[in-house]
Amino acid sequence: MSDKITFGVNGQKYSVGSEVDSDVSLNDYLRETLNLRGTKYMCKEGGCGACIVAVQALDEHGLLRTFSVNSCLVSITSCQDWEVTTIEGVGDRGRGYHPIQRTLAEYDGTQCGYCSPGWVMSMYSLLESSHHDITQHEIENSFGSNTCRCTGYRPILDAFKSFAKDAPKPKLEDIEDLKPCKNKDNCGHTCEKSWCFVNANDTGNTIKKIYLKDDRIWYRITQVHDIFNILDTEGYDSYMLVNGNTGRGVAPIFSFPRVLIDISPVKELKGHYIDQNLVVGAGTTLTDLMDIFKTVSHQQVEFAYLQKLYEHLDLVAHIPVRNIGTIAGNLMIKNRLLTFSSDIFLLLETIGAILTIVEKTTVHNVTLEDFTLIDMTGKVITSISIPPLSGNYEFVSFKIMPRSQNAHASVNAGFLYKFDPHDKETILSASIVIGGLSAHFVHARATETFLIMKKIFNNSILQQALHVLNDELIVDEIAGELSPEYRRKTALGLFYKGLLNLIPEKKLKPWYRSGARDFRKTRPLSKGTTVFDTNPIIWPITEPMPKLDALVQTSGEAKYVNDIPKDPREIFCAFVTSDICTGEIESIDPTPALKLPGVLAFFSAKDITGNNNFVSQRVLGQMAPEEIFAEKEVKYYDQAIGVIVAETEKLANRAALLVRIKYKVDKRKPILTISEARKRNPSRVSLYIIIPARDRGLDVHRIIKGSQDISWQYHYPMETLSSISIPSEDGIDIYPCSQWTDSVHVSVADALHIKQNRINVTVPRCGGAYGLKINRTNHVACVGALVTYLMNRPSRFVLTIQASLRVIGKRLPCKSEYELGVNNSGEIQYFEYHIYEDNGYVFADQVSQFVTTALKNCYNNTRWEHKIFNVTTDTASNTYARAPGSLEGISMTEYVMERIAYEINMDPVRVRLNNLNSQYPDVAEMVQTVLKDGEYDKRKEEVKKFNEMNRWKKRGLRVAMMSYPISIQMDYHILLSVYHADGTIAIKHGGIEIGQGMNTKIIQVVAYTLNISIDKVKVKPADVASVPNNYTTGGSRTSQLIVFGAIKCCQIILDRLSVVRESLNNPTWELLVETAYNQGINLQASYHVNGNDHQPYRVGGVALTEVELDILTGEHEILRVDIVQDIGTSVNPELDIGQIEGAFVMGIGYWTHEHMIYDENTGELLTDRTWYYKVPLAKDIPLDLRVQVRRNSYNPIGVLGSKGVSEPPICLAISVAFALREAIAAAREDSGHHKTEWFDVDGPYTLEKNVLKSDARLEEFLFT
Repeated sequence: MSDKITFGVNGQKYSVGSEVDSDVSLNDYLRETLNLRGTKYMCKEGGCGACIVAVQALDEHGLLRTFSVNSCLVSITSCQDWEVTTIEGVGDRGRGYHPIQRTLAEYDGTQCGYCSPGWVMSMYSLLESSHHDITQHEIENSFGSNTCRCTGYRPILDAFKSFAKDAPKPKLEDIEDLKPCKNKDNCGHTCEKSWCFVNANDTGNTIKKIYLKDDRIWYRITQVHDIFNILDTEGYDSYMLVNGNTGRGVAPIFSFPRVLIDISPVKELKGHYIDQNLVVGAGTTLTDLMDIFKTVSHQQVEFAYLQKLYEHLDLVAHIPVRNIGTIAGNLMIKNRLLTFSSDIFLLLETIGAILTIVEKTTVHNVTLEDFTLIDMTGKVITSISIPPLSGNYEFVSFKIMPRSQNAHASVNAGFLYKFDPHDKETILSASIVIGGLSAHFVHARATETFLIMKKIFNNSILQQALHVLNDELIVDEIAGELSPEYRRKTALGLFYKGLLNLIPEKKLKPWYRSGARDFRKTRPLSKGTTVFDTNPIIWPITEPMPKLDALVQTSGEAKYVNDIPKDPREIFCAFVTSDICTGEIESIDPTPALKLPGVLAFFSAKDITGNNNFVSQRVLGQMAPEEIFAEKEVKYYDQAIGVIVAETEKLANRAALLVRIKYKVDKRKPILTISEARKRNPSRVSLYIIIPARDRGLDVHRIIKGSQDISWQYHYPMETLSSISIPSEDGIDIYPCSQWTDSVHVSVADALHIKQNRINVTVPRCGGAYGLKINRTNHVACVGALVTYLMNRPSRFVLTIQASLRVIGKRLPCKSEYELGVNNSGEIQYFEYHIYEDNGYVFADQVSQFVTTALKNCYNNTRWEHKIFNVTTDTASNTYARAPGSLEGISMTEYVMERIAYEINMDPVRVRLNNLNSQYPDVAEMVQTVLKDGEYDKRKEEVKKFNEMNRWKKRGLRVAMMSYPISIQMDYHILLSVYHADGTIAIKHGGIEIGQGMNTKIIQVVAYTLNISIDKVKVKPADVASVPNNYTTGGSRTSQLIVFGAIKCCQIILDRLSVVRESLNNPTWELLVETAYNQGINLQASYHVNGNDHQPYRVGGVALTEVELDILTGEHEILRVDIVQDIGTSVNPELDIGQIEGAFVMGIGYWTHEHMIYDENTGELLTDRTWYYKVPLAKDIPLDLRVQVRRNSYNPIGVLGSKGVSEPPICLAISVAFALREAIAAAREDSGHHKTEWFDVDGPYTLEKNVLKSDARLEEFLFT
C-alpha cells in the first residue's frame, strides 16, 4: 500500500499519494486541485516570482520557521509537514485585507496585478521570518525573487519599506495579525522567544514509499544509509536525490527518473560543527549557510573571512531559492554541467574546502575541482569542511552579472592570498579560481605559482602576473553567454580589481582607487519623488487615487484567463515547432508522442477546417496572413508545425518534443539581421515611404555619415499568451488574454470556418501586454479553439516562457543609415536618413507607419529626407511592442543628435535646442525645467571632475527629448447600464484593462459626470456580444477614447432624465433613476467612438540621466533620473505617474541588458527563458528617480484636457544609453582616444559592450 504525504494549506490539512505524478508541483496542486488560483505562475523555473508562497516548517532542531518558496519548483510530494500559506490565506474581502495588501494597493504598487500576489507573499514571509525586525535596506535587498514589468518597482519598494523599523512612519502598529506563531492558544509545544519546538519523538525515522501515477516511485527517507538500501533494491540506473529541486531553474528537467528519493529530512546532511574546520552538512540550505557564515565569522576570528563569503552568497539566486536550495544540490548541477558558473563551487574551491563523499561502503574526501571529474552515481555528498584561516590570509570575490540580482554569473572569481606576516606585500601562496570561462578552466595554476614569493603591489609584478594569467585562461564559446573576448577581459579585470581591494591605501595612486568598489555589494537605498497637478474642486476628475481594483489584485482575487477553474474534461495544448530555420516539411510522425499515456492527439495544418491564418485580413490593419501551422515551407526556427493535445500541461509540453519531423533542409546560412538581408538578398528589402526634404541649408561646416542598429525586445508580460476554449450550446466560448477582441473573434471564425455569432469571446483582463497581445494571442486562441472544435472538449493553451520567446515575434530590430551636414552650432543643413525595420519572416503588423510620424521627434525636419524600408529575415514575425515604431524612430533621431554633439564637441543639450522645432514650445519649456531642477550645469561639472579623478569608474550625464505622436484610433463601443432599484451602474466597453488603470479613470469620469459617488460604478469584462467590433487597446489612446465614450453615454442618460428631474424637487440620484424607470425611460445607453471624435496630437517629454560605470566589469548604476512629461490635465495623475515610471524602467532594460543571442548557423534563439533573458529588477532602477508632469498643462484636443501617457516615456530611457556612452567615452579618452572620436554601440549597452568599447588596455592595469 502506498504511503501519503501530509501537509496544510491555509489551515486545512491535505494529503497526496499515488494519485499524483512526478510532474505535480506545489503550484499545480494549489491551482488545479485546490483551485487556489491567486498564486500565479509564468516561467516555472523560479525566475519570475509569480508563484511565491509562505511555508512554516520545522528545521532539524525542531525549530518552527517561516520561509518563502517558489511553488513552481517544489514537488508536491516534498511538502511533508509543511504549513503552506497562499495569498488567499493572508487576506481577502470577506475576512479583511492584510496590511501588506492594503499598503501595496495604496502606494500604487500594482498595475496589471498579475505579479502582485507573489510580491505580497514575499513580503509576508520576510516579515514573518524576521519577526518584523528589519530595516529599509534589508527590505530593498530582499526582492531579487520578484519581477514586475509594469510599475518600475519604486512604488512597490516604497510600500514595503514603510514596514521597516527605521522607516519615517513605521506601519508596524497596524500589523496585529502578523505573529510568528499563529496558533499559540492551541499549541501544545513549549515556546521560547516566539519559536515553537517539538519533542524528538514527534518525528520518526520511517521511510515513506509512494508509487506515483506515472510509474515513478517516491521515497522519503531520514538517514543516509537509506539511500543505498533503496538503490540496492531499485537499481542505480534511473534515480534522483531530491531536496530543494531548485536546479531545474538552471537545467530544465525533461522528465524525472524512475526513482525519486527525498533526502530533505536527513538530519545527518544538515547543521554544522567546528573541530579544527567548520564542517557543514551538504544538505544545508543556502539561507542556513549564510546564517552560519555570518554567525561563525563574528564568533571566531579564524573564520572572520566567512563574512565576505556571506556577502557573495547574497548575490546567489534569490531568497526563495536559497531557502530550499542546498549546497550539495548546487554542486551537483556543476558536476553535471561543467559550464555552470556556480558561485558555491567557486567560493569553496577558492578557500580550499574539502567535500566528504559517501558510497555504500567507502568514504572519500576530495577537493571541489576533483569532484567535477567524479561520476556521482551511487555517491552522496555528506559534508563540506571549511578551513580556518589566519590573519595572514586575504580573501576577495566577485560576481559579474547582467543585472543586480537573480542572475547567474557571466564571470565570477575568487582570490585567496596568504601574505608573509613580516612583509604584507609578499605572497606566500595564492588560490585563484575563475568561473564562467569554459567547462574545464578552474584554477589559474600558472599565475598562482608565479605569485609565490612575489611582492605583488608594484606595477612590474602586476603586469607580469596579468600576462601569465592571460596566457593560461581557457575561454570558450558557451551557448547563450557573452562573448569569449568579454569574459577573458573581465577575468583579467577581476584579478586586478581584487588586488585593488587589498593594496595598502598609501601604495595606490588615488586615480585607480575607484576600481576596487563592487557595485553589487555597495548599492545604497533608492528613493523617488513625484510632482503633479490636481484640482480638488472637480474631484473625482484629476483626483490622484489608486486603481479601484488594486485590492483585489494584491489579494489574488482578481481573475485572469488562466484562473478560470479547470473543467474535468479539459485538455491541454503545446506547440510542436520546427528544429530547422528554413526548408520544407517532408513528413510528420507524432507516433512517439502519442505513445505516452495521457497524450490524446496531434493536429497539423491538414486538420484546420478553415483558413490556415491567425491574423484575418478581414480585420483592419492586419496586412498579411500568418500560418497557424506551417503547411510546407518552414520560415524560421521554432515555427509552429502542429499541436500536441494531452491530459496535462506538462505532459503536452514534453510530448511535443517527441514528434518526429523530416525536412528538406535549406543549406544556406539563415538571414537573421537587416545587414545580412541587405547584403545577401536585397530582394528582402522594400521601400515603404519617402518623405522628401522641403529645404536645404548651405552653411555646411561638417559632414557626418554613420549607421546604428538596435535589436529585439521581448515584451515579458507576467501572464504569457493564454486562451481557454469551451464547447457551448451554440458554438465555442473563448477566453483569451487579448488586447483586441475583434481580431481574436474574426480570426477564430475564419480558422474554423464557422459564423462569428457562434463564437463568444470574453477577456477578463490582461496580466501585462505591452503590444504582444494585440494579435499574437490569436495564435494560441485559434489553436485552442481548433482543438475544442475537433475534440468537443474544453482546451487550455498557456504558452511556456520558452515557447513565448521562441515561437512569437518581438519588438522590431531597426537600422539607420544617415548622412548629414551641420553648421558650427550643430544645426542640420541637410539630412539623408534611411530607416530599416526588421519585420521577421513577413511584413504583417504595420509598425513602419509609426516610425514615419515619430522620426522627426521634436526637431525641425524641413531639411530631412526620410526613406523607410521594410526588411524580412528568417525570424519569427515581429510585432507591436510598447511604443512600436515610435521608440525606434525617436531613438534613432536622438542618436543622430548625440553624434552631432560628439563630432563638433558641443553640449548635447545645446545641439538639440539648436535643431528644435519652434512648433513645440512645450518641449523647450520642459527642457528648461529639467535643466533647472536637475541642476544640469552644476552636475555636468561634477561629472567632469569625477571622471578626471577616477580611472576605473566613469560617470555620464545625458539628456533625451521627445515629441511623441499619438495617432487616431477608431471603433470603440461603450455600453452603460443604470440599474433602477439602487441607481448603480455597470459599464462594458471595448477596451481591455492591461494595467493602465483605464477602468478606474472611466469610473472617475462617470461619477463626476453623473454627480454620484464612485462606489456606484463598476466596469465589467469585455465580451463581443455586448460590445462588438472594437479596435485594439493600445497606442496610449484607448483610455482616453473609452472615457470620451463613457461621457457621451452619461450625457445621453442625463438628457433622458432631464424631464424627470424637472418634475421632482432636487431628487437624489436613486429617486431620479427609479422614477425614470417607472415612466418607461431607457436606462441603458451606448456610444460608438470613431475617427471623427478625436484628432492626432503629440506628447512632449524630457529626461536627464546620470550613470556610473565600472570600466573593469561593465556593470553600472543609474545614479539619478529627472523626468518631465506633458500628460495634459490628467484624469488620475497618480496612475499616470506609475505609467511613466514603468515605461521608463522597461526602457532601461531595453538599453542595458535585455539581450538576445541567436545561433548564427542554425537560427535558433539561445536566450529563451528567464535564466538568460533578464529584465530589470528592483535594484536596477535609478537610485534617485524624480518624476514630474508639466505644470498647468491642458490638451485642447484631448479628452478632458488629458494626453496619452503609457508609451511615450519608454522613449526617454535612451538617456541611460547616452549617459553610458559618455562614461565609455571618458574611459576611452584615458586610453588615448580623442574625446570627439565616435564609436558605434549597436543594441543594448550590455556588460560586454561597456567593457569592450571602453577599450582599456592590459598595460593600463596599474597601481601607480
